[in-house]
Amino acid sequence: MLVLNRLRPAASSQAQSICLVNTRHSLSKSLKSTTTTCSDFEPAFLNENDTDSSTRHCLPLTHFWKCLETRQQATAAKLFSTTPPYCQYGLGFRTFSTVLKTQNCWNCGESLQQTHTYFCTTCKVLQPPDEDRNYFDIMDCEKSFAVDIQKLQRTYRNLQRSLHPDNFSQKQTKEQELSEKQSALVNEAYRTLLGPLSRGLYMLKLQGLQLEGGTHFAMEPQFLYEIMEINESLAATQTEEEASDIGHCIQDRLQELIRDVSESFSKGDLKKAKMLLAKMKYFVNIEDKVKEKLSSS
Repeated sequence: MLVLNRLRPAASSQAQSICLVNTRHSLSKSLKSTTTTCSDFEPAFLNENDTDSSTRHCLPLTHFWKCLETRQQATAAKLFSTTPPYCQYGLGFRTFSTVLKTQNCWNCGESLQQTHTYFCTTCKVLQPPDEDRNYFDIMDCEKSFAVDIQKLQRTYRNLQRSLHPDNFSQKQTKEQELSEKQSALVNEAYRTLLGPLSRGLYMLKLQGLQLEGGTHFAMEPQFLYEIMEINESLAATQTEEEASDIGHCIQDRLQELIRDVSESFSKGDLKKAKMLLAKMKYFVNIEDKVKEKLSSS
């Protein structure tokens, strides 16, 4: 089918999603009816405050292709054909190009046979970082809050074995520079995805959301009073045992929040995830204070 063939390249390119700009458009109405029968095809709000007719939906192309190719090819053709041109081809605000981007090796000029490759298959030279890849792509992880930490650590070790600057000390200057960039990017991706708080904040960032003003958020007074009491208790501790007890309580609260954040992301409830991450940030700050207190005692 011609329309489906036009869709397929996008799923394997740098394009991760397209935006459906107007919920009153027939395409958006069709999507709502489609999602009732396709559980793995769930458009998500990019902005929690967009609740009117101009709400922008993010359509994951990989899920879109898998779902509609296997179950509703006619619907896929209809949806794509009725999409406004600026949505089909990645033009306009908050859209991603669905045109496959070709890349050539900077050293030999040969076309790279694989997207997101680190080395040219012809001359074996290290390539520049791909700016279109997010941290989940770099670390070969599922784009989920519930990251497989062991797999993440294995991927990190394997990538650093290949990309570490020490391996390029005898190479040409540009390869050495690229190695430093690639290695630094892998380090940043690993650190971000390893920590639950930084991972959650990054997932919000990918959706165009962030915590306003650091830890400041519209928290209920009872929660803020609890945080104040914990900080006062920590400041008043006289022994290492007292500080450790507070640390254990904080760890329990963090584990509870991690479970709630994971559930919120899995349900696509970004507003709740954002609120929980703001709370988590308070407890992480206290945990850091506990560690500092214990190290100085």
